[in-house]
Amino acid sequence: MKQNDTMQKKSLIPVFLETERIYLRTLTQEDDFREYEAWLNNQANTSYMGSGKFPVTVFSLKKYVDSFSQNQNGILTGIFIKNSDKHIGNITLQQIDWKNKHGEIGIMVGDKDEWGKGYATEAINLIAKHAFGKLNLHKLCAGVIAGNEGSCRAFEKVGFKVEGTLRDHFYLNDQYLSCYRLGFLKSEYGKGEF
Repeated sequence: MKQNDTMQKKSLIPVFLETERIYLRTLTQEDDFREYEAWLNNQANTSYMGSGKFPVTVFSLKKYVDSFSQNQNGILTGIFIKNSDKHIGNITLQQIDWKNKHGEIGIMVGDKDEWGKGYATEAINLIAKHAFGKLNLHKLCAGVIAGNEGSCRAFEKVGFKVEGTLRDHFYLNDQYLSCYRLGFLKSEYGKGEF
């Protein structure tokens, strides 16, 4: 099936990017944000994220999602499982610097039942292919807080490499944790086929 041929069954919102198992699409005001709200208000889900310090509401999430609709320096999409149209998380490509041709990827698989199944790796790969191919970026970056081994593995499977460590960069769970800075160059992506 060709990219963008799949349609999200419930709301008929076009797919942006897809693999055999997942698809990425924009989130809209018509989406049900209650699961998303629950993910971000669950302290276990946000233990390795910058969020979770303050409670979020459906209203604040809709405002956040809307901020991407007019943003030429960032993309936010939901991650959906194809066979069920289940929304399991989100991925962003933000802080795009068009002059220097780099951007920052962030990802959250909020549905714990879907952890460890490779969906994050697939979503990161889709965004990387889009960023290097369609957007012609030269480099992608990401930050992973020490202890978040699943996220680090997902980025490394795509090709990201740890470029440095920001020591004691985050205060989480009553301790200072370091942040690994990862990078991925266009020349390192597969065979250069976009």
